[in-house]
Amino acid sequence: MDNAFFSRFHPRVFGVLWRDCKFWQVHGKHTRTVTYEKTSLRNFMFVTHGAGVVIINGVHYPLSVGSVFYFPLGSRCQLTYTSEQPLQFYSVHYDYKLIEWDASSVICLDPQEDRLPLPVVTQTDDIEGFALQMKRLYDLWHDKDADYEWQARLMFQSIVGEVRKLYLQRKEGDLVRRAITKSMEYIKSHYADPLEREELAEVAALSMSYFSIMFKKVAGCTPTQYITKIRLDKAKQLLQSSDMTVSEVARKVGFQDPLYFARVFASHAGMPPREYRKA
Repeated sequence: MDNAFFSRFHPRVFGVLWRDCKFWQVHGKHTRTVTYEKTSLRNFMFVTHGAGVVIINGVHYPLSVGSVFYFPLGSRCQLTYTSEQPLQFYSVHYDYKLIEWDASSVICLDPQEDRLPLPVVTQTDDIEGFALQMKRLYDLWHDKDADYEWQARLMFQSIVGEVRKLYLQRKEGDLVRRAITKSMEYIKSHYADPLEREELAEVAALSMSYFSIMFKKVAGCTPTQYITKIRLDKAKQLLQSSDMTVSEVARKVGFQDPLYFARVFASHAGMPPREYRKA
């Protein structure tokens, strides 16, 4: 799971649809299959009734009530219902950019991948709760009240976040993820100490090279970047809650050079430590 992706994920909703039995009427005739030769929209869907199969670029994925699925952009997709009751589902048309902040500047990137870093189909446990969220999004979009587009974006982002959370929970048994989580907890407890990659890899019981690769996949940043984030968060707390000098704060959180601490702090916070204390 690419945590770095979701920290930059900035979606825009273009439409929220309810696909009932009428969806299966093509040119006035009933059909059990709808085919898209090449999807031109990003489409995120939730099944409320029926059962079926979605075929994406030749790969079959079963669908049932509670299935969340999406069409990767530019893919050949075929949707078929297999039960006596046609598939009925909510459908969200959307696109997204990847937004990166660096202190006061921002970079907007077009996505390079055609799909989200999530399984094409995820089965939800709380079917009723998820259906309620989708219904609220649908109602919000069609009521067209003030700020509905902004609220729809936030709601859709939250829904995608729920799918991501569910996926992560099901992957908790992964030994490597547990090992990296253990090293992250170690960093939180020892941020004031000199921390070397060798020491952290040993805590995780992984080789140094593999540890670095997997740490970035799990945490969304390198070990050094994560250590810096933890130290700066602690520094912010001390600057606001204590009378310690900037030099004392720097050493307290693991920076031996106060000048270097000040430069790193300003780069991340957008202002020097002294100004942050007054803000």
